[in-house]
Amino acid sequence: MKAKNLAIIFFVSLLAVTCASTRRLLIKKNDYLGWRMTDYQLLSTGKDYANYLKENYHLYSGYGLKMILAQEIEGPDQMKMKVEIFRTRGREDASALYKRYQSFSQVNVGDAGSESPGLVCFYKGPYFVKVSALRNLLDKNNYLINVAQLISAKI
Repeated sequence: MKAKNLAIIFFVSLLAVTCASTRRLLIKKNDYLGWRMTDYQLLSTGKDYANYLKENYHLYSGYGLKMILAQEIEGPDQMKMKVEIFRTRGREDASALYKRYQSFSQVNVGDAGSESPGLVCFYKGPYFVKVSALRNLLDKNNYLINVAQLISAKI
């Protein structure tokens, strides 16, 4: 009985530490002045991934997903962007996932990054990150790049 209780306490502690360390990747109000988080989801099971990614699940399922953190942030003039952080098995999986989205226009973010209109993506270590424009940002990639650099610094 005592061993069972210790195991439960250990598991709950491990879960709390994991969630806290994952949440540090979120963009917070003080990180990017004038912007605020409107929604976020922390996904950690295959079923959650399938529900979130829907028809794109098959594109991601081979990369050993460990966690998805999705966040929407809103800024001045109703600008809105989405940040998706995918933790994979390791650097090789993150790099391979990045190559699916890589464009010719490279940006200096993470281990490798690129941009196209309305999208900035990069990978760093076991993380693959997409920052995409949702509203009033399609021609303003500088905002997306700034957020990508903030996240890269937190990884």
